[in-house]
Amino acid sequence: MRASLRSLAGPLTGALVLMSAPAFANVTFTDGTFNLANYTSSPVFTSPGTTLTFDQCASCGDPLGLQFIATFSPGAGETAAVGLANTTFSYDPATQGAILSINASINKNLYDGYPFPTVAGNTFRPLIEQDGNFYIAGIPGPGVTTPGSTGYNTISGAGLVASDFLEYDFTTASFVAAIPNFAGDPMLLGLAQIFGSGTTGVSYTSEADYDPLRLTIVNAVPEPASIFLLGAGIAGLVGLRRRTRA
Repeated sequence: MRASLRSLAGPLTGALVLMSAPAFANVTFTDGTFNLANYTSSPVFTSPGTTLTFDQCASCGDPLGLQFIATFSPGAGETAAVGLANTTFSYDPATQGAILSINASINKNLYDGYPFPTVAGNTFRPLIEQDGNFYIAGIPGPGVTTPGSTGYNTISGAGLVASDFLEYDFTTASFVAAIPNFAGDPMLLGLAQIFGSGTTGVSYTSEADYDPLRLTIVNAVPEPASIFLLGAGIAGLVGLRRRTRA
């Protein structure tokens, strides 16, 4: 009988390891209305002579979207930038599990009124706020020939890791050599919008419309089913051992 137990130990151990392997317990945040009462804003950066506004937009989504409008005066190298973090999108790695990666997607329409034919870039920038600092990633979307509009396109990126998010200083509109801690302090999630202008002799506007925002955090916390299988495997092995001794 002992020999039989030993012969079963290998397969049982293998099955136990398989059953106890952690499954990803993803946490998904979505926003299809963009109630700005739920958001905290970074400092708003605008170059001299530039304005930037943002608000809910009844015609930008279903049922509502988020709209950014930048107006540029004649000049060169002008920038308008802001980051928005949703206070209901809080995630705490200490209690919910360290983050392995983040999947992000959004529907975006970009209109660029730059009055000369050129191709303007179009980037979706998911955002993390952690310890008062803002970190943004960049997911490229289809560009637009100016002046013109892209129409709504789904822009998405999967498997974003901490190094894909770089700290952005909205007071100076510049990147900083720092990344978020995916196993550190609590964080809020959201998105950022950065506009840049070319050299013109006239004023023009650019517009970015978003709806809906979807961010999925992938972590290594075992799902309840995996924990149940682990417990069942251990109980079965203990029961077999008791029967063998009897």
